[in-house]
Amino acid sequence: MELRHLEAFKTVCEQLHFTKAAEMLNIAQPTLSQQIKALEEEIGTPLFDRLGKKILVTEAGQILYNQCTQIFRNLDYAYDAINDLRTMQRGKLVLGVLPCDVDELLTPAVIEFHQSFPNIQLLIQDSDRIVEEVLEGSIDIGITTVPVIHDSRLIHLPLYTEQFAVAVSKNSELAVRSEVTLNELKDWKLVLFPDHHPCRKLINSLCEEQDFSVSPIIETSAMISLMRLVKNNVGAAILPKPLLQSWDERFYHIINLIKPTPERDISIIYRSDKFLSQAGRAFISRIMKQFT
Repeated sequence: MELRHLEAFKTVCEQLHFTKAAEMLNIAQPTLSQQIKALEEEIGTPLFDRLGKKILVTEAGQILYNQCTQIFRNLDYAYDAINDLRTMQRGKLVLGVLPCDVDELLTPAVIEFHQSFPNIQLLIQDSDRIVEEVLEGSIDIGITTVPVIHDSRLIHLPLYTEQFAVAVSKNSELAVRSEVTLNELKDWKLVLFPDHHPCRKLINSLCEEQDFSVSPIIETSAMISLMRLVKNNVGAAILPKPLLQSWDERFYHIINLIKPTPERDISIIYRSDKFLSQAGRAFISRIMKQFT
């Protein structure tokens, strides 16, 4: 079984079109068809159902595709490891973070990392599927909430525990408050993330335990919008306290949230069976140093 045949098969599976796949592989369509036929003969079963111009992957084809994807992913890991051994650095590091909040706290670690590894491309992307994407291999390092699913392939490093608080405008009449109970918030004007956001889910679950729900006057998934709305005294926001403490204290007042105080544990995760470069390990070290 040749790698070029597997590459051709994988491309056809992803395109479900022989002509498009041939163009992507930069080969003639008859050549591609011959490679697929040779692979089917070697395996002894059809890999595609051909229905006129339309093709579908057979059950056997799906099994081979899943394994084929893992083969090429492992090859990528091997190339990365060899390159890292030779150069002591890697060209790209992909970091997955919780939407809209944790990433804003990473700036000091990012700056320090870039100063040490200026030639490495660091991609920071928001995701609410961090664990899944780490396991899939599309993210190298994830920063997410605990609990993390139990999987022998995952390395889990506890990072910090963050409590939630309330931010109001310095011009708000509420700016004299030092603390507020969760139950009181049902009567406040609030600006919050949408229901699908991890921060909002935590707030909603605690409110449900106390038999009420919050009804924000404005919902937005944009952090900058929340900041502007609070600054202009449109409403109060409920967010992680470390994040609120990074806002300009000239414009915002932080009120401690009690009875109960929402909190969540944040951790670093990465795959134990995936190559992690020296740069990746250095980045983890910087994050741990910043938060612990």
